Amino acid sequence: MGERDWRDIAPAADPHADNVRRASSTHPLDFFRGRNHAGQYIFSLTADDGCRELPRPPKLNGIDVSVERRPGDGARLVLTLEDPDQFDIFRALCGHLLDATADHPRDANGPGLRLVLRRLADWHNMLRRRREGLLTTEEIIGLVGELLFLRDEVMPRAGVSSGLATWRGAYRDEQDFAVGAWQIEVKTQLSTSDHRLLISSEAQLDTAGSRLLLCHQAVARAPSGSGAISLNALVDGLAVEITTAGSAALEAFDAALEAARYARRDDYDEPEWLLTERRMFEVRDGFPRLTPIMLPAGVHAVSYAILLSVCQPFAIDLDAMLAEVFA
Repeated sequence: MGERDWRDIAPAADPHADNVRRASSTHPLDFFRGRNHAGQYIFSLTADDGCRELPRPPKLNGIDVSVERRPGDGARLVLTLEDPDQFDIFRALCGHLLDATADHPRDANGPGLRLVLRRLADWHNMLRRRREGLLTTEEIIGLVGELLFLRDEVMPRAGVSSGLATWRGAYRDEQDFAVGAWQIEVKTQLSTSDHRLLISSEAQLDTAGSRLLLCHQAVARAPSGSGAISLNALVDGLAVEITTAGSAALEAFDAALEAARYARRDDYDEPEWLLTERRMFEVRDGFPRLTPIMLPAGVHAVSYAILLSVCQPFAIDLDAMLAEVFA
């Protein structure tokens, strides 16, 4: 949808009604775009039932989100563009809501409206994180995963200072840990995610000049007291341990956290994360991957996904392998 899709609709003549058109003739839910009496662009979804105890609408900069109650337990959700300079965000948001509900059961507008409110809350959190410089959920999980591996596997074998020096993921190196001729890439994902490894570049699994290990970890959101730990608590615990190695080690840890864009915020006190799985694979001949030498001239910055199931022939004993790495 472009601005013309709204601009071509005349402002509503009645101050108590909106002038709207169906947003998509094929979409299963009754989304409408239009203009109100003030000429502002709107995007709406109406449900005749199923709307008791709806989540609170989020507050978005430049876009008003309101829920109008209707007879029975019906409701009408209306997004109003209040700041014309935010049109690109408004258009992207409307498109996202259409895409997110494209597979929803037809005419199930009540459950659809609930889903849209949840999506709006996610959008609000994403914009807030971007505005305030907060890490995304994916970035938090990735950092938690690297810190857990540092705490559980690296420092007990290499010592605090030497172990900390192996951590390169904070500085966006291709692999997360470097130990002599060995490189270790740590991939951490939610335990509920589909079992795929997301590879960020053609160089990430390139073994040229080194031996490469790939550690897959799964984490789950868990309640306090279950052995789970928040990002802030994990950083605090590591800082206490690293302090025993002296001020230089603690300064190196702080510098790495800064490079990883971590700054202590209350937002990172929750959720708490529980490690549910940790497996190790050796990346060697036959491992499913792309490397620079495989790509045609001029092709680079390739990202791709690997099914975890096809990595099984390359599984190795984690403790035995790390004993060799840190020997």
